[in-house]
Amino acid sequence: MADDQRSAPGALPRSIDDRILASALDILKERGPLAVNIESVSADAGIAKTTIYRRYDDREALLKAAINSAKIEVDIPDNLSTYDTFRWLLHEASELADNVVGRGTAAAMLIIEDPESVALLREMIKVRASRLSALVRSRVDAGDLRADLDLGLVATILLGAVLGQIIRGGPVDDAWADAVLDLLWPAFAAPALSTPSATQPSDPTVLEA
Repeated sequence: MADDQRSAPGALPRSIDDRILASALDILKERGPLAVNIESVSADAGIAKTTIYRRYDDREALLKAAINSAKIEVDIPDNLSTYDTFRWLLHEASELADNVVGRGTAAAMLIIEDPESVALLREMIKVRASRLSALVRSRVDAGDLRADLDLGLVATILLGAVLGQIIRGGPVDDAWADAVLDLLWPAFAAPALSTPSATQPSDPTVLEA
């Protein structure tokens, strides 16, 4: 099989490495980790198996590289209220869904069909969860959130909402993010800030670009 240079019309050709990892992530998202192997990626990317084997010894190495490539660093804005920061984070969850967590991945994590792959995926999610916990801790210290909040539980609830929505096949969009936060905010906020109107701009579309 020839290593063709398929790409979107008008786009610059992607490198072979980028195409391999992109195909692996697409398969992971749609069909789960067990579907990611040298043969499936070769067929999807239009790249010879020998070319992939020159880069990755086996499917485990390929899958690990694909998952690691999706660890996108996110710069959380520091000029938003606590309410709007949570709102922004839920909006940003759509990027997580687009880049890694499709229905296939979410289902695989629930039934643990491939323990080693699931461990890699959990590690990727822990990176985001730890940053979220650090953010919550800083906002507790600032007095915006309840002092008795369980930081790990907050991260679990927010990440669980994202995974649950993906499994249900629903959109991870602005309306969904607003509905989730409207439900959770009274339980998160310090008593003086327990209503969204106390901490968010009057225009609800301020973050919708």
